Parts: sequence; structure tokens; C-alpha cells
Amino acid sequence: MTDRRPEHAWFAKADDDLELARRALGPDRALPTLACFHAQQCAEKYLKGYLVAHGVPFRFVHDLGYLIDLCTGLDPAFADLMPAAITPNPYVGTARYPAEAAQEPGIPKAQEAIRQARQIADFVLQT
Repeated sequence: MTDRRPEHAWFAKADDDLELARRALGPDRALPTLACFHAQQCAEKYLKGYLVAHGVPFRFVHDLGYLIDLCTGLDPAFADLMPAAITPNPYVGTARYPAEAAQEPGIPKAQEAIRQARQIADFVLQT
């Protein structure tokens, strides 16, 4: 039987983004910018899924800090996640728009973004 809770649809999409982030750092041709983008998308979707589960409306923006602030209104422990938003957040535009290409991350930054996205996902799943 399929779980029909709306937040689980968000979490499933987020897990796909995390998998794509990992694959973007694969051995054939590493794509750290895309890894950062998909890590950010993973974190964003987990936070939005949490808000959906709690009936909290939100603007459809890509700002992890804003989303963490909203989640903190429900559970103050979310404030501890703010540092995990630092690495992936700036790369939302970098992967999509060439004008921001000067901010391209390297593999270590992408690995950190993936780690931080996983941290946010794990936290949301434990709450």
C-alpha cells in the first residue's frame, strides 16, 4: 500500500535529489555544481515536507534559512540546522544560470553540501 501522507511525496522527491547529488560526484565526470544544486533541493524539499505535514503555509522560494525559520516556529530545535543551510543554499542559481558561474564549487564543497542535506533530512525524519 502506498503512503498517501502529502509530506512523503516531498520526501520521495528529496531522496531522488540526494541520489542525483551523489551520482553527480561519480567517477566518470564529477559535476560538483549539480551536486550542490541537488543537495540544496533535497534539503529544501525535506523542510517543505515538514511544513506541509504541519499545515504551515510557505512561500515557494529556495531559501533554506527562510524555511528553517518557519520550522523553528514549530520546533525550536530546527534553529540548530541553520549552519547546514550555508553550503548548499548559494548554489540554487549556479547550476541553472551561467551568469553565476563564478561561484562554482569544487568537489569538497559539493561533498559538504551533500553531508548537510543529509543532516537536514535525517533531522526532519526524526522529528
